[in-house]
Amino acid sequence: MTDVSCIADTTSERTSRRLRLTAITLYGLALIVMLAVFAWLLADQYRRELQAADEHNSTRADLVAQWVSTTFTLSDQALVGVGQLLEPPLDAALAAPYRLEDALKARRDKLPLVDELAVLDTRGRVKASSSSYHPPGFDLSRMTYFQAFTASPALEQHISPLYWSAFTRDYYIAYTRRLRNANGDFAGLVTARLAPRVFDDSLAQLSMRPGETIALVDEDQQLLARRPGVDDADALQTLSDSDRLDAFFAGAALTASMRLTSPLDGVERLYWLQKLPGLPYTVIVGDRMDTVLDGWPQRLWALLLIAAAGALLGAWGLRHYLNRLRLSQQLVDRIDERETARSQAQMREARLEALVRSIQDMIFVFDENGCFIYLHAVNKQWLLRDKEAVLGCHYVDVLPPRVSHQFAEVFERVKREGSAEEFCYTLWLDQHQRFFHAIVSPLAARDGHFSGVLAAVRDVTQSRINEAELRIAATAFHTHLGMMITDARGCILKVNATFSRITGYTEDEVLGQNPRMLSSGRHDAAFYKTLWGSVARTGSWEGEIWNRRKCGEVYPEWLTLSAVRGDSGELTHYVATLSDITERKAAEREIQQLAFYDPLTGLANRRLFLDRVGDALKTYRRSASHGALLFIDLDNFKQVNDTLGHYAGDQLLQRMASELSRELRDTDTLARLGGDEFAVLVHQLDDNLERAAEQAEQVAHKLLAAISRPMVLESGPVMITGSIGIALLSSAEESVDACLQQADMALFQAKADGRNTLAFFDPRMQAELVARACLETDLYRALPNGEWRLFYQPQVDGNGALTGVEALLRWAHAERGMVSPGEFIPLLESTRMINDVGAWVLETACEQLVAWQDNPHTAAWDIAVNISPVQFYADDFVPRVKAILARTGAPIARLKLEVTETLFVGAKDDARHKMQHLKHLGIRFSLDDFGTGYSSLAYLAYLPLDQLKIDQSFVRELPESAANGAIVESTIALAQSLGLAVIAEGVETDAQRQWLAARHCRAFQGYLFGRPLPVAELEAQWVKAVD
Repeated sequence: MTDVSCIADTTSERTSRRLRLTAITLYGLALIVMLAVFAWLLADQYRRELQAADEHNSTRADLVAQWVSTTFTLSDQALVGVGQLLEPPLDAALAAPYRLEDALKARRDKLPLVDELAVLDTRGRVKASSSSYHPPGFDLSRMTYFQAFTASPALEQHISPLYWSAFTRDYYIAYTRRLRNANGDFAGLVTARLAPRVFDDSLAQLSMRPGETIALVDEDQQLLARRPGVDDADALQTLSDSDRLDAFFAGAALTASMRLTSPLDGVERLYWLQKLPGLPYTVIVGDRMDTVLDGWPQRLWALLLIAAAGALLGAWGLRHYLNRLRLSQQLVDRIDERETARSQAQMREARLEALVRSIQDMIFVFDENGCFIYLHAVNKQWLLRDKEAVLGCHYVDVLPPRVSHQFAEVFERVKREGSAEEFCYTLWLDQHQRFFHAIVSPLAARDGHFSGVLAAVRDVTQSRINEAELRIAATAFHTHLGMMITDARGCILKVNATFSRITGYTEDEVLGQNPRMLSSGRHDAAFYKTLWGSVARTGSWEGEIWNRRKCGEVYPEWLTLSAVRGDSGELTHYVATLSDITERKAAEREIQQLAFYDPLTGLANRRLFLDRVGDALKTYRRSASHGALLFIDLDNFKQVNDTLGHYAGDQLLQRMASELSRELRDTDTLARLGGDEFAVLVHQLDDNLERAAEQAEQVAHKLLAAISRPMVLESGPVMITGSIGIALLSSAEESVDACLQQADMALFQAKADGRNTLAFFDPRMQAELVARACLETDLYRALPNGEWRLFYQPQVDGNGALTGVEALLRWAHAERGMVSPGEFIPLLESTRMINDVGAWVLETACEQLVAWQDNPHTAAWDIAVNISPVQFYADDFVPRVKAILARTGAPIARLKLEVTETLFVGAKDDARHKMQHLKHLGIRFSLDDFGTGYSSLAYLAYLPLDQLKIDQSFVRELPESAANGAIVESTIALAQSLGLAVIAEGVETDAQRQWLAARHCRAFQGYLFGRPLPVAELEAQWVKAVD
């Protein structure tokens, strides 16, 4: 306890020192923050006062700059006036100096700012002057302003630096302009001399506060004027030797603010410097620093006094706090002394409490009246109420009635007999039933009289559960699973009825025997070594095993074998559970048959076939051998189904599977992939690729012969042929999908070659397929990337005049350049992209019609747009056309849609309905490629056509081909009889045009009149031709 007390004292002192240090630190930080804030306030006020002074000085400088600029503006006007005086003519005026002097004096008298006006000739000699000290002929060629003009012929005016006049004993500025004669050559100078006192007089008009200065200096920092004024002897000295001032005059900045000591009066001022635009002068306005900062020292002292007062007040508060802290520490020390004594008593009680808490049972102590005077429970949930609520209460008020009645009887017997009693009871706690066992012992006072009882209560719920589980385990032993228990040596100790039903042995027949009596002989020693090794290592083994029944039948069973060990880990028993899985194995075989074999033919299905192809590829890569993959498709099998029925078709497939199997080796795999498609995997071909191909071809011919043999079905004999595609398998790193694709492409080629034949895979097939796929991918990007172009081919009348154009789609590929329409048009139609691209073509053509209708040369031109059958039969074709016409506002009468004969094969009524709908809008229709397809005279009268186009295949051989000539003449006559216009395309020679014109064809299109061109080139060619 002494050690504990010392530790507590040390901790208390350490805490007290920490609090004192914290208080002093906070005071110091607060003092620093206060000083920092005051310093910032002073600095901000200092900056604001300097800024206000700069604004005042800037305003003054603007005013002075305006005055100086006005002075030089008046002087410039005077010089201009003198120049104008000398103009009529200039040489004659200069020849009469006395007249010029009078004029100059008159001008000077009107300008009080100008001290002298003078005119100099080209040599710098005075021709005339308004002052007497510069008589005519006086040489001023050495003056800097004259030398400036002679040095720079392009100089028109000049302001000289401040110079000293020996005649007047004063400083001046010369403002000079160039004179030119009638030819524009140098004819002399006109100069105005200004005295700096002019600026002094202007500055004198300003009201100034004490200490303020305003000065005007030139580029060399020479003082021209200043207020307050200075002695003349100081006029030539520079303002200061400050580097900042020199940098300002040398730099490009127009204004600056700086703090300098004046060299004229030795006073420190805040200066504002401002250069005059267009003039070599700078205005400098200064204000004394003591005036600018007037009042700032007082604020400094005021803030310092406030800071000092705050510091003193804080020091007083800190001292007061430290005193209270010392008194508090003394009080704590006294309290600690008292607590030490109390702690010693509590520790003794705690040791006793710890002893009681180490008891896992519940302890209840009752007085002689049955009231609770003490209780202990490790698990508080076992108590029906809080401990504080129970103490002092009678057990009748706490325990449930049934338990209270039991305890009352035990309490009375213990009180009466003076010996311990036991009883059991149950309670429902948290909706769970708990079982308890209680031992009630009597308590005696010092005089030996009864003073109460002590009840030790134990929770026996888990024990009850264990007992129940043992009963359940005994019951479970007789379940549907066979069970066998052996000792550590493997002798059978017990089996259940299910074991007897599975094996056929009764319990009496197997007791004391070894389970080896059930062995079927199918498993070798290695199998049993693995089994017992797993039991030894993990304590159990589970798996499938074949055993023999008493009747000798071998059957599969699922066995679970577990080792049972005692408390010290020694092996005591083996427990085996077994079940007969004969029916399950049969079901698995059936499932496997359904999963990997075709239910109709019994052949391998696609899944099993792909697995075997993958295994074969792995073998070929290791051994560098070859195999072959054959895809078989029955030609016209659909006709058998359609004519004889699906039952006959199924019979044919079954017979075909049987016939094909006879032609193959056992090592080969025949599969039905679906429908009438079969596949063969041929193994063990020659290592030489060419010989392997020959062997694969021989197998294929045998299969073709088997397919073509007549087959007798229930419905009658049937003959059928097949097509076979062959892909050779080698050691190349190819995937299963790639091999299947190669065989499929070969089959496609065989069917294209006329069926009832075979074809080998050619890499060119794959190259064409890849190229087609790449082209299709690029097609999807062509419209968003703006790669489509419209070219226009002229259509002319019999006189060669352009009547319209045909819009032809061109693809400007980003990498391949222009792509032939023969490559991309079929892809557009097969991928249905023709709908969007065709809509773009139509909208672009309509926009072009709108652009042409404002030009009289092109307003009558028609545009013919080709419409694909895929595009035409789209559900939204008519609404799309109407939307495009509404959106573009194109002249509908100038639009013509070209359709082909294939459009009308099939749904002629639908085609007629759509054409009539568009016809009502004003759109015309032209039948393209007439005579090349499904030509029928019926739909010419049935459909609302306006024009027939003679295909270029007929025109190309005119007039030499009599057959083509007859066809063309018939077409023209037919069109005229039906009231349809005719246009011939592909006209390339004048002989063809004349031949067609002689037979009343009045419209032509072809290279004779022009190739398809972009719209700009078309307009440039044909509009120019019209002009």
